[in-house]
Amino acid sequence: MIFMWRKDYKRVLWVFGMLFFIFTLQAQYTVTGGKSTPIPALDDTPNRLQVYVVHGADDVVIRYTSTSGSSNHRWYRYRTKALEAEAVNAVQEGSSSALYEIEDGYGYFVEEPGVLPRYIWIIDYAKHDFTIQDLRFANNDNQCEELWLEGTAEIPLITYYTPNGLSRELRRSFEVVYNTLEYREESKLFSPETITQTIAGNPFDTPLTPPLCDTEITLKGDLFARHFNMEKTISTDTYQAVGLKARLDTTTMTFAGPNMFGNSGGVSAPMNIHFEAIANEPVAAFYKWTIAYRKDGRSETVLSFTGSSMDYTFNDEGSFVATLEVGDRMGKCSLTDSVTIEIGEPYLSAPNTFSPGASPGVNDEFRVAYKSLVSFKGWIFNRWGAEVFHWTDPAKGWDGKKGGKYVSPGVYFYVIEAKGSDGKNHSLKGHINIIRPKNAQDNRIE
Repeated sequence: MIFMWRKDYKRVLWVFGMLFFIFTLQAQYTVTGGKSTPIPALDDTPNRLQVYVVHGADDVVIRYTSTSGSSNHRWYRYRTKALEAEAVNAVQEGSSSALYEIEDGYGYFVEEPGVLPRYIWIIDYAKHDFTIQDLRFANNDNQCEELWLEGTAEIPLITYYTPNGLSRELRRSFEVVYNTLEYREESKLFSPETITQTIAGNPFDTPLTPPLCDTEITLKGDLFARHFNMEKTISTDTYQAVGLKARLDTTTMTFAGPNMFGNSGGVSAPMNIHFEAIANEPVAAFYKWTIAYRKDGRSETVLSFTGSSMDYTFNDEGSFVATLEVGDRMGKCSLTDSVTIEIGEPYLSAPNTFSPGASPGVNDEFRVAYKSLVSFKGWIFNRWGAEVFHWTDPAKGWDGKKGGKYVSPGVYFYVIEAKGSDGKNHSLKGHINIIRPKNAQDNRIE
């Protein structure tokens, strides 16, 4: 019984709590009047306070609708805190009431028995206008990363007070509009783009992302003024951009054959790579490439090149770092990017059996498995020592033919001489068993 009573008691408290919450929420204010629709600029929920911005307070009206249908409520206003509020007269309209003669810089509220009061703070924007005589670029030591605006301006703070007496700022919002360039992955190009950045508070207190092209910068606002059709617009002179953005792009010009051995790490030498710098030209005007060989914590430069693109062939085993440095046309900013290329160690092996013409596409060519061979020569001999095939590309192989006809099944011999990315000579000798079914219907030579 005690347990059931506790459950019912908690349920009753929850119901009453929800009813009180709903009862409180239903207490509504509406703000009308002024030269345009008032702006509900801020909802300070913890303090049960709403801040409204109006334009001209002479004909502004705040109406209150009782949650209980009662006319038993009174109006108050406060300048800095609700505990020091003074009573004000309102016009009763049944369970609602209307308050006239609203003034800028006051908080208004209604006290009604059983209802937690909510507060309305009124700001007359006509009394908080701003001016900006000119707009220009500020000098700063970090203009490669940040762009600051400055100007001759008067932008007074707009403040309000919470019911417990705390002064807080209602921040203006401005828009800054300028052109820049944006890299497009699909085209691998920089293309024009317009940036619109919203700044809360003083527009001179927030840095902009530096544009990547020459542009004017336009300041619009504030957004309260825009709402009241009073927006102000001012632009700078043309800004000479110094900001940089670049993309290091690589294209492999050497393609591996199907017999490339891929289990020893890194790519295979010789590896020819095309390096391309894609940047926001003409702001980006200087390019420098450096390729360094790294081993045992040491770095040795193997190439230095100026230009927006270059080709380089990697012949040596090891780790290489290609670094791109980009500078702007006025010598103020620079950036770097890099990519690491790992060239694998040499590898060479050969099969001892294949069956040309027996099953097309399946073990029908003699091919070595290889990696990182910078030079290659191979010969095939028959059992009498006569050469039947010679090749110099390890990616290619022997199809078992001589003079357009298949050779006879049996044992043949190969000799291979190669030089690896480690700078060493690698040789391989052995025999090959050519297997062909007796019913193969094709020409062959003995």
